[in-house]
Amino acid sequence: MSRYIGPRLKIIRRIGKLRGFTRKKPFRRSFRGRGALQGKVIPPGQHGLTKLFKSRPFDSSESDYLIRLKVKQRLRFNYGITEKQLVKYVRQAKKMKESTGQVLLQLLEMRLDNIVFRLNMAPTICAARQLISHGHIHVNNKKVNIASFMCKPKDVISVSMKESSLKLVNKNLQQYSQKMSSYKKRLERTLAYVLFQRTIVPTMANALEIINQGKVQVNNRKVTVPNYLCDAKDTIAVKTDKGIRKFQFSE
Repeated sequence: MSRYIGPRLKIIRRIGKLRGFTRKKPFRRSFRGRGALQGKVIPPGQHGLTKLFKSRPFDSSESDYLIRLKVKQRLRFNYGITEKQLVKYVRQAKKMKESTGQVLLQLLEMRLDNIVFRLNMAPTICAARQLISHGHIHVNNKKVNIASFMCKPKDVISVSMKESSLKLVNKNLQQYSQKMSSYKKRLERTLAYVLFQRTIVPTMANALEIINQGKVQVNNRKVTVPNYLCDAKDTIAVKTDKGIRKFQFSE
């Protein structure tokens, strides 16, 4: 079976988010109604909405074959390997004395394209494979243009000392840094982090616990969502053993 070159959002909607497969997110294919299904991704196809309504949190209607098929597809699409390559890795993992599943993941993680992706030199494994095939990556000061190259411990992964290679990798690293900084700013605005930062609770686990118990109010409204984003003018009230403690988020 050849590599998949079709629409990637269709795969994401069917088997779930795969960070190594694509950066795209199905925002426009989410259920905008109210209730427990709000924000859930609608499966592909003309009957996708019907499948979403029939789904349950603990759905036992899926057979063992379907569950294993989805797991296999997630491995194939995420790591960008063919069916033949996956069978080869499985046979190689079965020869080891350790757990077959654990050894299989180790073999997949030791691929050069995956390591370049984990080092944030490329946004996806597919983009990492293109970097390698174009000769931008060196292993132990030697150019390697084979994406399936199996790296070993203490191997040195470096970028070719060419202007085009350095410029391309630096651009990808800057994009990742900007993305992480935006995530950090968003995390600092979440209600659970605010309670932990103000030393109202000793750990994040305690913050999640008191929020789920309904002991936190924002603008005189009870909030039970830990990832609630606070604004500068929000007034937070926390019910503690010593009484009710109020403070403003901007303080």
